[in-house]
Amino acid sequence: MIRPIFWAIVAGLVVGCLTVASGQPRLQVEKPSGYQVGERIEKEVTVLDKDLQPQSLVSLIKPETKVLVLVGFGGIAARVPEGKFRGPLWCEDSFDDLAVQRALVAAFRHSPVQFIGVAVPPVYNPSAFGYSKNSFLGYSDTSPEFLADARQFVTGTEEQVARKLIPFDQVFYDLKYRLGDKPSGPDATAGYGEIQPWQSKLKWHLDPRKYGLPIIWLIGPKGEVLQEPFFSNDYDSDPPQIMYQFQDLKAAIEKYLADR
Repeated sequence: MIRPIFWAIVAGLVVGCLTVASGQPRLQVEKPSGYQVGERIEKEVTVLDKDLQPQSLVSLIKPETKVLVLVGFGGIAARVPEGKFRGPLWCEDSFDDLAVQRALVAAFRHSPVQFIGVAVPPVYNPSAFGYSKNSFLGYSDTSPEFLADARQFVTGTEEQVARKLIPFDQVFYDLKYRLGDKPSGPDATAGYGEIQPWQSKLKWHLDPRKYGLPIIWLIGPKGEVLQEPFFSNDYDSDPPQIMYQFQDLKAAIEKYLADR
């Protein structure tokens, strides 16, 4: 398991070269753009409920909660490629990771631990999974094109919540992947709509993946980030890259419960 010391070393490699008066280059570390350990999530950060109504993320933390486990995952596919996918989610790593998350929910069922799942659609390649081309990023939140695919995505994901494939009692939606991305370049279409200042701050700055899913954050009762997230499990690489397991998450949650 690769843990914080490794990532501190990696952080030191994410640098730019700056020439100083002596003529010798030195390394300058760029300031991370996302939330860091100890920072609090702003009340303006929102997710959508199943009726597509915005909810402040931190307002969803229950009064009795000591640790919030926030899980970002790829939700339902309208169509999955035949003969390839193991389940109905468009993100295969998110599907495989459900076993870890289901075990966590069971382990802390009677503890002051709250689980919130945030389902993300395939915003960059929707047509590959049965949605309309560029429907999530190419249109505003109120457009018929966006709403048609948004409702299909929510309805399909809610069906899997009801069937207990998705193990969380609370599931919300990030239909433009605002938590993990601030569109630029070809993704920044004219029809996208307003970009919020807090966008992309819940994607870990050391994660090179485009989607960065699944990702698991441990959040304190006041919205504070307790530690670096668990991320980057890749079940289909050769060999598989398993960066965290059930016991790693369980031990971390128990530590924060004991500290509070």
